[in-house]
Amino acid sequence: MLKFILIPALILVFSDLNADWLKMNTHPNVYVWDIIIHGDTVYTATSGGIYRTTNNGTNWNQRNNGLLNPQAIQCKQIIAAPSGMYIATVDGIYKSTNFSGTWVRKSDGIVVGGGAIYVFAESVYETGGSLVTGTHTGIYRSVNNGNSWAATNITGSSIRTKGYALHGGLLFAAREVGSSIGSYRSADNGASWSPFSIQGTGNLPAITFFSDGANLWAGTIDGVWLSTNSGTDWSRKSNGLSADPYSSSIIRVNGILLTSLKFGGSGMFRSVNDGEEWTEFKTGLPFLTSIEKLILYGDEILAATSSGIFQREANEIIGLIQISSEVPQKYSLQQNYPNPFNPSTNIVFELPRASNVRLSIFDLTGKTLAVPFRGNLSAGSYKTYFDGSALSSGIYFYRLETESFTETKKMILVK
Repeated sequence: MLKFILIPALILVFSDLNADWLKMNTHPNVYVWDIIIHGDTVYTATSGGIYRTTNNGTNWNQRNNGLLNPQAIQCKQIIAAPSGMYIATVDGIYKSTNFSGTWVRKSDGIVVGGGAIYVFAESVYETGGSLVTGTHTGIYRSVNNGNSWAATNITGSSIRTKGYALHGGLLFAAREVGSSIGSYRSADNGASWSPFSIQGTGNLPAITFFSDGANLWAGTIDGVWLSTNSGTDWSRKSNGLSADPYSSSIIRVNGILLTSLKFGGSGMFRSVNDGEEWTEFKTGLPFLTSIEKLILYGDEILAATSSGIFQREANEIIGLIQISSEVPQKYSLQQNYPNPFNPSTNIVFELPRASNVRLSIFDLTGKTLAVPFRGNLSAGSYKTYFDGSALSSGIYFYRLETESFTETKKMILVK
């Protein structure tokens, strides 16, 4: 019998190996800082102001009414809150109550100074009915829908916090610019903030945060970091990322983590095993000064970049790790591990010859819940990762099907 051998090289296999990132040429060729989805409408915050599409990107319309100076159309972020839409601009915070039809400046109380002649609002975020923004001179908070702002305890120069995430009852904020890059957290809905460090050794140089079930991910100027205890302890998860990894955005698609890198390490990476290994998937992307944000829009992944918007089908983000190219004697589907699991588990199978493969997850009623992989594979041994975060505790099944082999095994999710 041929032995099962682990090899150092990890090869990711995808259902469509020829898929590329494609530029959305209908969107103006401007620096895109942010993208949001509000209902069936997509909005972008750009170096040329606000754009929106109501027909899935076929046409984009500029929405700059009320943005009356060059600084106001330099838009860094856009949000849709219960009280209206807000944008963060070099000129400050603006608000619209008619879905971007008109904008009104709402920056009373925000101080201009610290060596800058403009507000330089980097962000705006709504939490629990209040708003927070990171500007050049500090973190500010509004409790009256932006009509006035009050400085928090974080003031100074080049503060410009952004990349907020609410996780475990705490609000986290990243700070990418200035001489004191780092991170802050708030336990009182943004009223006050405290900086925090990595195991007490130094500031976590975060660009963005991503709350992911029990995990809190940080994209930093030193790659991806993970905390499983709400930011108390952190571990670096950057194996496979390019040199100088400025991780600017993190999302999860089909159970797989994606991160974008900007500046010298510009690119796109994915991990099928929660950050233990990352592999590049930037085919179709030119070198980009920056990739600012990734967002899932229906069946598409959209990337906001310094050169407009790029897109890729989400169903292409379905992957396996080939853990051995040694040819086994027979088909096999191994027991998932760990089992019971919470919330993720690994599934390994072996193919003695090239096969058309379908691996599916289903419940006790036979309803298919996920298809971690389907496509053609060469002979060898493979591992895939299944994330059950969206499922409740219970018994589930996974099935491997090829032209000549079918096997089903049981797995148990315990939360």
